[in-house]
Amino acid sequence: MALSKRSDSDLRKDPLISIITPVLNCEDLLENHIQMVKSQTYSKIEHIIIDGGSSDNTVDILKLKNNEIDYWISEPDQGIYDAMNKGVDAANGRWLFFAGVDDNFLSRQTLEQVFKRHKIAAATQLICGKVIRSDGKLIKSRFNNLLYYKNTLPHQGVFYRRDIFEDYRYSGFKKKNQHHFYKISGDYHLNLFLFMNGVKHQFLDCVIMRCGHGKSMAGSFTGYLEEIIIRHFFIGHSKSIIFDLLSVLRYFRQRFFIN
Repeated sequence: MALSKRSDSDLRKDPLISIITPVLNCEDLLENHIQMVKSQTYSKIEHIIIDGGSSDNTVDILKLKNNEIDYWISEPDQGIYDAMNKGVDAANGRWLFFAGVDDNFLSRQTLEQVFKRHKIAAATQLICGKVIRSDGKLIKSRFNNLLYYKNTLPHQGVFYRRDIFEDYRYSGFKKKNQHHFYKISGDYHLNLFLFMNGVKHQFLDCVIMRCGHGKSMAGSFTGYLEEIIIRHFFIGHSKSIIFDLLSVLRYFRQRFFIN
């Protein structure tokens, strides 16, 4: 993937970070989330909230906190990845970060640690760190051949450089001549696309976020089915078969043997 050209002086500046948060009926979590972003000691943050047309008090909170949010919109969408695309369109930052409303940065200094205490190489388009899952397990992001098997880059631990999205938007699939966004596995589509296009990544040995429980269908067969569809799209049917079998086994293991 081609890199956009930047001057040396531009690369030395503290980059603007766009934090994109898709929400829907999150009145109980939203104020804390806005405060969590605002409390970061790193100063160059742009917070974008995309609401999918909430029916609770979410919009009232967004209006109340309008001065603490750089951009927000509330309108019906086609799901979380449609909302994330809208966030990308609104973003001005050099780096984009997608956060769930119940995810939390490890500390107030997290972004400062990433962008001031580490030297990010000029060619880097993907910054990968660690996350702590809701069950307390530490997860290291992996940008390697394991992506053929499953998504190994939790979005809570990844910063995407803005120019990635000059060539890409979160996608989906066609069914009965209609476009449908993925419900769960849009991140996998993006990350496998980036891996197969040789995007330059940099791993940081630090925890970025504590993940919330989320409201997704994670663990449902839908996610595994989408994973199979995406894999077939990128690497073909014959090369996907063994990975498909492993996905099915992983589903049954998760569904019936893990509490």
